[in-house]
Amino acid sequence: MPLRAAANCLSIYGANCTSRVSNDRTVTTGGQHTMSVFAQYVPYKFARGTWDERREEVRQLALNSLARFCSNIDSAIIDTQVLGPPDIERKVGLTGGHIFQGECLPPYMWSRRLSARTPMPGVYLCGACTHPGGSVIGINGRNAAMAVLRDTA
Repeated sequence: MPLRAAANCLSIYGANCTSRVSNDRTVTTGGQHTMSVFAQYVPYKFARGTWDERREEVRQLALNSLARFCSNIDSAIIDTQVLGPPDIERKVGLTGGHIFQGECLPPYMWSRRLSARTPMPGVYLCGACTHPGGSVIGINGRNAAMAVLRDTA
């Protein structure tokens, strides 16, 4: 199965694969590609071991998942970088490594996210921690702007 089809299949299983080469051929040399695999549901801490101790195991698990759809994945890979939540927290500054500013699991989703309006007058939230949650859709900012407009009308 071609890599693109493998990426499409993986997106169904809570992972997202993207390839910059499909949009910009200058990021690699001829005949090579890049691929990013975003697997959302990984622990900050393992029950046993650390990210440094288990990084290779996590890498192999991701590659084995891809190999179900792309049989030559092991021989096609030149290099990998595995970033767990502690790495993202350290490199990017996101607490807990949460790009959505909190768990994206049913107990913390939809109307259970924070409101744009806070108990502090004049302080509003518009990030991924607010309803309806993280994404690049702009609704969080719209919700905050509407609350500001209502409160200052």
